[in-house]
Amino acid sequence: MNLYEAAGPGAACQQPDCAGTIEADGYCGRCGVRSDAATAAAASAAEPGATAAAGATAAAGSTAAGSAGTGPGRAGRVSVPVPRSRGTTGSRPSAGSTGRRRLGAGLVDLPPVPVRDPATAVLESPQVGESKRFCSSGRHPVGRSRDGRPGRTEGFCPVDGTQYSFTPKLERGEMVGGQYEVVGCLAYGGQGWIYLARDHHLDKEWVVLKGLLDTGDAAAQAAAIAERRFLVEAKHPAIVGVYNFVQHADRRTQTMAGYIVMEYVGGQSLKQMVVERRQGPGGSLPLEQALTYAAEVLTALGYLHSKGLLYCDFKPDNTMLAEDHLKLIDMGAVRRIDDVTSDIYGTPGYQAPEITLDGAVPSPSSDLYTVGRTLAVATFEFGFTREYLHGLPPQETVPLLAEQDSYYRLLRRATDRDPLRRFTTAADMAEQLTGVLREVLSAADNKQRPSLSTLFSPELQAIGAAAEAGDPGGAGPRPVTVPAAEIVAGLPAPLVDSDDPAAGYLATLSGLDAPGRVADLTAVTAGRPGTPPGVADSVEVRLALARARITIGDLGAADAGLAGLVDTGRADWRVTWYRGLSQLAGRRADHARAEFEAVYDTLPGELAPRLAVALAHESGHEDTARLLARVVDVVDPVTGTVRLTPNVRNVDEMTLDVETTRIVRRKKDEKEK
Repeated sequence: MNLYEAAGPGAACQQPDCAGTIEADGYCGRCGVRSDAATAAAASAAEPGATAAAGATAAAGSTAAGSAGTGPGRAGRVSVPVPRSRGTTGSRPSAGSTGRRRLGAGLVDLPPVPVRDPATAVLESPQVGESKRFCSSGRHPVGRSRDGRPGRTEGFCPVDGTQYSFTPKLERGEMVGGQYEVVGCLAYGGQGWIYLARDHHLDKEWVVLKGLLDTGDAAAQAAAIAERRFLVEAKHPAIVGVYNFVQHADRRTQTMAGYIVMEYVGGQSLKQMVVERRQGPGGSLPLEQALTYAAEVLTALGYLHSKGLLYCDFKPDNTMLAEDHLKLIDMGAVRRIDDVTSDIYGTPGYQAPEITLDGAVPSPSSDLYTVGRTLAVATFEFGFTREYLHGLPPQETVPLLAEQDSYYRLLRRATDRDPLRRFTTAADMAEQLTGVLREVLSAADNKQRPSLSTLFSPELQAIGAAAEAGDPGGAGPRPVTVPAAEIVAGLPAPLVDSDDPAAGYLATLSGLDAPGRVADLTAVTAGRPGTPPGVADSVEVRLALARARITIGDLGAADAGLAGLVDTGRADWRVTWYRGLSQLAGRRADHARAEFEAVYDTLPGELAPRLAVALAHESGHEDTARLLARVVDVVDPVTGTVRLTPNVRNVDEMTLDVETTRIVRRKKDEKEK
C-alpha cells in the first residue's frame, strides 16, 4: 500500500481529537487539514487525486452557526480609530476590451479554464461521506458506521429526533415540473443534493436543480424559498443566474419538495484549483492569481450588499471558474442584511468569530472576513479549522507572509476579530487589494504600474531635492541632512472628503500660506459670522487646521485638535496620519513610525503610508546626516517612486523603491565616491 492509498478516501484523520476521514482530495472532511501521508505522496505522484465534480457545485460542510475556537492573539500596535467609508470605487474590469478579458483591474491576464462537458460531471455513484453526515441542525453526527455495520443514509437523529436523508430524491430520466429532465447528481452541498438536468422548453439547455436537505425540515424549506427570492433579485455577471422555482412530488412519499433551477456553470471550482496545485509541485495558488480572483469576488459581494443582501458562506468551494469568467455559486446561505431571525449558515474556518462565538448576525463585515480567510487558505497551508480557526499564523512562520508584508497586512485587517476594524465596504477592500496586487506584480517584474490614489494627493514636493548633487569641485555627493519639517511638508496629504460640507470652503484656502490658513481656519471653527452651516463643526476643517498648525510648529494645539476628534467619535485613519506628522515634526521618529505603521495596517494597498514609514525610520536615526543623503530621483507625482541612497563609505547602500516596497542592500565599495 502506497502513501496515497494509506491516506486516501476512507482513511482515518491523524489530527489529534479528530474523528474525521480523509476524502478524495487528500483533506479531512471534518477538520479540513491535509493528511501528512497525502502530502508526501503528492510530491512523487504523477497523477493528482480525484477532484469534485465540476458544474454548479455547492459548499460541502456548510453548517448552521455555532462552531467555536480561538486563534492566537495579535501583538500590540498603535490603534487607528474606526475608519468610515470614503466612497471609493471597486476594481471592475474596464469596459470595451476585446479578446481575452483581463481581470483584477485590468492588471492580470490569466489562462482560461476549460469548460467541462456537463455530462461527464455527473457522479456515477452519488454518496455522502459519513464524515459529512449531520442532522438538520448541523450539530449532531448521524448515519455513522457502528460495530462494522455501515451507517444509515436515512433515519432520525438520536439526539433531537429530526429526520435526515442523504439519498438522492431524483432519479435519472425523472421529469421535474414537467420541464426539466434529470441527468444525475453533480455534488452534495450544505443543504442537499445538486442535480444536472436538461430544460425541454429551451432546446434541452443544461440547467442545475438544487433541492432541500430534508423535505420534512421547515427551516430547510424556508432556506430554499428564500434562496429563490434572493437569486431572482441578484443579476450580476459574477453571480450564478436563477431561472425558475418548481415543486415536485417525491417518488416514494409523494411529499412535495421545492427545487431551484439555476444556470449551469462548467469549469473548475477554486477549491479544485487549489487542491490540484498542492498535489503537484506548484504548491499553493500563486498570490497574483488569488488576489485577482478575490478582486472579482468583491465586485459581486459589493453588488449583493448594495441590494441589501449578504452572501454569508463564501469559500473556495463556492467560486467557479469557467473560461475567463468567475461566478459565485450555491446561494443557499444568502439572507437580507436586516434579517435577525432566520437560520445562519456558514463554514468553520471561514465564518467570522462574532457569529460563532458571540451569536451576532451576519453583516457586510463578516462577508469580507470570509474573503480574507479564503485568500489565506488559497495561498498558504495552515490549520485554519483548528489552531488558527479565528486567526492567522505568525508572519515569520509563513514564507509568503514574511516576503509580502502588504499582503499580510491586508489579511490581518480583513480578518480582524473586531468587525469594526475590518474593511468597511467591499469597494474599500477591493481598492486596497488592487494596490497590493500592483505591488506584487511590480516586485516580480520590476515594472511600474502607476495609479492615482483616491485617498492621498501626490507627494507635495520632492523631499531632499534642494540638496546639491555634489560639490563644485566634482568630488561627488556629500552627506546632507533633510529636516523633518521638509519631510512633513513633502509627504502626500489625505484628500478632502467631497461629501464634507466644508469641501468647497477648503478649496479657497490654497492661496494662503500656513499662518494664514491657521488664522482663517481658527476663525471658522470659532463660528465666524457668515460661516455656512456645517462648516464650523466640519471634520475636514479640523484636520486641515491640524495640518496647518503642524506646518508652523504649533504641535500642542494640533495634537489637542486631533484628540478632540477622537473624543467625539469622529476620528478615522487620517487622525492617525496627522498624529504621525506631528510626532515627526517634533523629532519623535519612533512614535511617528508607529503611527504611520498603523495607517499602513489600515491601508495596505496605498503607497503613501509605506513612504512615510520609510522616511520616519531614516529621520529617526541618531545621525540623519550619515544615513539619509538626498533624493536622487525626483518623486514621481503619479507613482510616488522615491530612492533614498545613503552616502557614507563602509556602510551598506540602501535603495528604497516605494513602488515595490523592496529594500535592496549591497556592499558599497570603500573607495567609491
